[in-house]
Amino acid sequence: MKCNLIDANLNGKRVFLRADLNLPIEAPNILNDFKLQSILPTIDLIQKKGGKVILATHLGRPKNHEPELSTIHLISWFKDHDYNIKFQDDLNEAIKDSKSNEDEILLLENLRFFPGEKNKDPKFAKQLKQLADFYVNDAFGVSHRDDASLKALPELFDDQHKMCGLLINKEILTAEKLINSPAHPFVLIIGGSKIADKIQAIQELLDKIDTLLLCPAIVFTFLKAQGKEVGNSLVDESSIELVKRIIQEAKQKKVEIIFPLDYIIAKDDFNGELSFTDKPEIPESYAGVTIGPKTIELFSTKIQKAKTVFYNGLMGDLKRPETLESVKDIFKAMDQSQGLSVIGGGESSAIATMYELNKNNQVSTGGGALLYFISHKKLPGLDI
Repeated sequence: MKCNLIDANLNGKRVFLRADLNLPIEAPNILNDFKLQSILPTIDLIQKKGGKVILATHLGRPKNHEPELSTIHLISWFKDHDYNIKFQDDLNEAIKDSKSNEDEILLLENLRFFPGEKNKDPKFAKQLKQLADFYVNDAFGVSHRDDASLKALPELFDDQHKMCGLLINKEILTAEKLINSPAHPFVLIIGGSKIADKIQAIQELLDKIDTLLLCPAIVFTFLKAQGKEVGNSLVDESSIELVKRIIQEAKQKKVEIIFPLDYIIAKDDFNGELSFTDKPEIPESYAGVTIGPKTIELFSTKIQKAKTVFYNGLMGDLKRPETLESVKDIFKAMDQSQGLSVIGGGESSAIATMYELNKNNQVSTGGGALLYFISHKKLPGLDI
């Protein structure tokens, strides 16, 4: 898929814009609008070219049409930013609406409310196809997935009528800096959930990196694999054997793996009362949340000596700002480093932007997608 939106003739055309607006919401409040801000240049360009935007995204991992995961909660944000927008939860009605009022953005309901999205149903893709004359993918953060709107749908458009948007073009340029001969030492800092995917990516990146700095929550699977105490921390049991192999491969390839020295912990589970341990393991009945001051100092030293730093996966909790101090300190160290520094993931990039820690840091909306891209050099959602 080419990134040639700027050359497309969209006058009077309907444009299906697949975005990644999966952002933190405590309905009806949007906790961080980084991904919304990031998609605006593509929306503006389509409208400037006379196209009607059919805006589609997923939100969370719904199981039963949970009201708090409806995309209707995005409407007020767009209106507050002076966009004319209409919400439509019925696809048949949306097809009718797509043919009127080209100045109005048509926002579809959460794509994952429709079973066909995750089931990769070709019939669902054909129904979505009726909404548009052009297909634009600007959902970098999920372009490593093959959901119906990301694979089956664009396959229904010929090469002249499908393309990636401005955000993806920008993201690819950032990713290529990490892929094409990154300067060494190359430090990978990795944390967050979605552990299984990230552990596989770590294995594939062992030939590229020099140092691996492990953060919560992924670090606890590594600790468990070594027989260390992790308390009630998040662990992916299915990845234990792979982690053991990664530790051995890292030794063979002389990749330094560095574990935290201390932690901020929570009583019972991730949402419990916070306290501190100066030990490199998690005590019984506690869950690890983020890294402590000794670890921040150690990691910052490694960052300062690096020529390339890639951070992926949020540690801490956006809903508990007091747990974000550690990640802010890491981003500060990255922003002051002399080499290439890239922060991957919508939530992490939002924090860096919010606290103006992006003077030198390059931020990406893609967490897992960017990790997948630099380890595989392609994305399924763009390789169409």
